[in-house]
Amino acid sequence: MSGRRSFTKPEVRNELGTTMTELMMAMGAGLIVLGATLQVVTYFQRHYSEQQESVARHQDLRLALDLLEQELRTGGLGSISIAGPDELQFQGNIHGLVTTVTATATVSQTTLSVEDGRSWGAGKTVLLCVVDPCETHILARDGQRFLLTITDPLARAVPVGSSVSMINLVRYYTRRNEQGFRQLMRMVDGGTSVLSDDIQTVQFSYWDERGQTTASLQQITRVVVDVGVRHESIRFVRDISVRT
Repeated sequence: MSGRRSFTKPEVRNELGTTMTELMMAMGAGLIVLGATLQVVTYFQRHYSEQQESVARHQDLRLALDLLEQELRTGGLGSISIAGPDELQFQGNIHGLVTTVTATATVSQTTLSVEDGRSWGAGKTVLLCVVDPCETHILARDGQRFLLTITDPLARAVPVGSSVSMINLVRYYTRRNEQGFRQLMRMVDGGTSVLSDDIQTVQFSYWDERGQTTASLQQITRVVVDVGVRHESIRFVRDISVRT
């Protein structure tokens, strides 16, 4: 029919006047921004987690070296029995257990009357000092309030006032775990514990009073421990003086 006008269908808009195309484009841009934000958050979370793990490793290692220094100084000169490049073994009274004989003990006796025998475990080695040289004995059972019992009879009489002290065998060394990572280990009287994981290297060096390296166990007056951490360039070095 001539004279009829044609009309173009208007573009659909929402209540705010935004076209569907514009809305879809805005949503796409928002998703891109959201994805980028999540990536940034994930990165910083991972970075923070790695930092926390690194701090924890460093703290564990510092505490391990503090413990080694403290325990080695309880032994004194001549207490070291193994001085290897990655292994150190020595004797020391790491818990500071010392007591005094309160009644004279005769030859062949296996009990000692003491001021306090608590916390002295069966199987532990004790050092009994009357006069030089001191004697070592093994505890037959857990200590009691005023009594210690040893496995072998006394070879000589023990007067009142004699000193009894605990002697622990302590060993620091490295080993690899099931994943192949090196660990710093501590063994006390046969009981083993892990002090630090992810160790790259551990190097013990031994020095005499003249400041020279020595292989003589009786001449060691200083022990230097050099520890490298896996995947890090940082190193921990501890110079420990042996009590003379």
